Amino acid sequence: MYRILIGAVAAGASGSKVDQAYLALKQAIVTGALAPETPIDKNEWCALFEVSRLSITTAINRLAFERLVVVEPQRGSYVAKIRLEDVKQWMLMRRALEMEVVAVCATTMPEPAIANLGQNLAYQQAAITSGDLQGFHELDTRFHRQMAEGPSLARIGEVLDSIRTHLERVRRTLLPEPGRLEGTFAEHEAIYRKLAARQPDQAREAMANHLDRVAGELHAFVARHPGFFEE
Repeated sequence: MYRILIGAVAAGASGSKVDQAYLALKQAIVTGALAPETPIDKNEWCALFEVSRLSITTAINRLAFERLVVVEPQRGSYVAKIRLEDVKQWMLMRRALEMEVVAVCATTMPEPAIANLGQNLAYQQAAITSGDLQGFHELDTRFHRQMAEGPSLARIGEVLDSIRTHLERVRRTLLPEPGRLEGTFAEHEAIYRKLAARQPDQAREAMANHLDRVAGELHAFVARHPGFFEE
């Protein structure tokens, strides 16, 4: 699977071969194609990108700085486990910010921006019908981003984008869980209805319910797959 990702990233990426290797490795990790504790074979990646071992080491060190890779002298390099305590804090920050953003949207978001949210929901429904998991994930991310863009909350949107990047591995890990897409879509619809009806308190509550369910699913997943995480 990660070889397909490598090809897609390399085809669309600009910059040096080191940058391409870094982006491909990062994409493979955050999408789950490379699971936690998977060894990273430097020779394999050197061959795939036709670069030196030093170049791959540079890419791996960048990922180690981002806590996506662990480098140990006797063990080599491998994909890091997801730090559960970090995830909990990022989710708490996201919840606090998105609840306030949706309340602002319900008060001040322009009608055309609300209509664009409704169009996004229609595309989400189509993605579920066609079984397009990747398409739904992208629309899900876009749905939440649109709520910061609509009332021009650019600085808050930047913070939320950073938080989503940290949560990307968790979000992609949970997305294939049975009923996850349908449940997420129903919650998005509830958020949209309250926002479109200009009901800020109810919109805030709908967003809280949505993000609380994600937190609950995370705890259930951790119980079933403890090897993915570290405290």
